[in-house]
This record gives sequence, structure tokens and C-alpha cells, in this order.
Amino acid sequence: MFGITEISNWIKAHVANESSVHALLSQIKVTGLATLKEAGPSDLAFFFSKNYQADLLVSKAGVIVTGSAFIKALEEAKLPQWKTTVFLACDDPYSAMAIVSAYFSKKISKHDHQDHPLKSEIHPTALVSPSVTIGNNVHIGAYAVIEENTSLADGVVIYPHCYVGANSSIGEGSVLFPKVTLYEKTTIGKRCRLHAGAVIGADGFGYAQKMDPATKLPVDHQKIYHVGGVVIEDDVEIGANSSVDRGTLGNTIIHSKVKIDNQVQIGHNCEIGEGAILCGASGMAGSSSLGKYVMVGAQGGTGNQVHVGDYAKLYGFSGAAKDVPAGAEMAGMPARPAADYFKILAIQNKLLRDRNKK
Repeated sequence: MFGITEISNWIKAHVANESSVHALLSQIKVTGLATLKEAGPSDLAFFFSKNYQADLLVSKAGVIVTGSAFIKALEEAKLPQWKTTVFLACDDPYSAMAIVSAYFSKKISKHDHQDHPLKSEIHPTALVSPSVTIGNNVHIGAYAVIEENTSLADGVVIYPHCYVGANSSIGEGSVLFPKVTLYEKTTIGKRCRLHAGAVIGADGFGYAQKMDPATKLPVDHQKIYHVGGVVIEDDVEIGANSSVDRGTLGNTIIHSKVKIDNQVQIGHNCEIGEGAILCGASGMAGSSSLGKYVMVGAQGGTGNQVHVGDYAKLYGFSGAAKDVPAGAEMAGMPARPAADYFKILAIQNKLLRDRNKK
């Protein structure tokens, strides 16, 4: 349970309706997080978008975190909740949700929080090579397999049924959720989180066609074996069932603070810059690269050897067939400046409307 003062300190918020709920401030103890619609008197909810106005009107949350910009309108609306719910105002309620969620998630899984390290434990069914180096407070779950010459730093957590290939390393405080597979020569940095089913270091998709000398047509495919590795730096999170292929000769590199959603494909020899975000089902073809803090929308992607510059945005369902300048916002297939793309859509819609009038 958490009190109002405690939560306010976490997110640098103040009670916006203190005069109306003064008697409640010492009584309310928050035990959970919930949506506006589902929250009860002991729950904390968030209001950071006008899209949730209808849910706000029926909310029974004990505490609602919102943006300072909404407070005047909320007060003037004279909602009944203004006298029954504690409204905490802060500069950025969406960021506040991220901060608050960390505290409450500790009630669900201590594996996610290295300030509560687990005791050192290797499950009796785990197969760990004698040559593996194991740090303090390392937890290895049932039926995990750790191959030779691998190192596991302090606080590493490996859930059941994971596989870690030979000559790999996992940095301090990193977590591998169930059935994660690390092929050989994979390097994972500190405080990384790899979710269930992620595959790191599989062969890239590379084949040389065998041609018939007479017809000059392909008759088979000669596999190109990939002998590079994968290097993942600190504070990277990779979603469930995502794949990062190993380099052909060198390494596929994911720099620090990168966040990768579920079912994302990263091809061989790719490089992802610091803080980049790739949303669900997006992909990068071999040898393409993203700059710092690039955002790739759902089912967006890059072609072979394409570079997307720092801070650029590639909208969902968009494909970059050529290099994207730093800071650009691109949309469509093939991707073009987003402003042009939406102008084209508007023209197409107008043509259809005009045609339908005939």
C-alpha cells in the first residue's frame, strides 16, 4: 500500500483539489493500478488524453494522476469526482505512469527489479557447463541450458527453458524470460530484458544462387554461413518472439537504451543507434541502420543497406527504400516525407468523392 505523499514525491506532483478532499488525504491507501473505467476506491488511475473523457466521468478511482494543463478544465467542469477522488497534477502524466508502474510491478515480479536481488539458485534440472562463470545472486531456472565459456554477471536471471550458447556473456542485472534463445558468440549488456521466445544470433538470411550454365537460370541456393555475432549494449529491451540475426562476418549491433517490441525482425549486420524504438512487427533488412532515437512504427521497415538518420520517424506500414535524413518524418510505401504522403491521400480522396458525385 502507498500513501498520497509517497506517490506525489515519486512523480513530483501536487494535490490539485486539496481543499475538496483534505479529509481523505490521510485515509487513502493505494493498493493497485487500474484503468479509469475499472478503478475502485483503492486504485490509482491516469488521465492524460481527452480521448478518455467518457471513462473519467464514470471513474471511481481513489487517486487520478493527470496533467497540470487539465486541472483548470476539470475544476470548472464540477465533476462529482472532484470531491471524492484525489487528483494529482504533474507536468507529464504519461511519464508519471512509467514511474509509478515500476513501484507496483515489484508486487508482481521481483525478477524485474535488481534492487530486490534473488538468492543464488541453479535449478537441479538446469544444464550448466563447468566452464561457465557465474556471479553473485544469479538465478537459473528449470531446464535452462548454459553452454561452455559463457559468463553470467551478478544478478542475472534466466527463466526456465532458456538456451545460452557457447562463448556468450550476459551483463549485470539482465533478465531472460522463458524460452529465450541466445546462439553462440552473443553479448548482452547490463540491465537488459529479453522477453519470452526471443531469438538472438540465428543465421542471417543469406544465399548465393547456383545458376544453370546453359539456361542461366537459378537451380539451387548455396547457403552463406554467418560467423559473426550479436552485441547488445546496456538497458535494451527486446519483446516476445522477436529475432536479431548474427552478422555475416562482423557483428549485428544494438546500442544502449534501444526498445524493441514483439515480433520484430532485425537482419544480419544491422546497427541500431542509442534509444531507438521499433514497434510491433517492424523489420530491418540486412546491413541497414538506424540513428539515435529513431522511431519505427508498427510494420514499418528498412530496405537493404538503408540508413535512417538520428531522431527520424518512420510511420507505421511505411518502408524506407533509400536513406532517410536526420529528423525527417516519413510515411508510405515507399516512404516519402509524411506531409507529402498525406497531401497525396487527400488528393486521392477528393478524386474519389468527385467521381462518386458523377
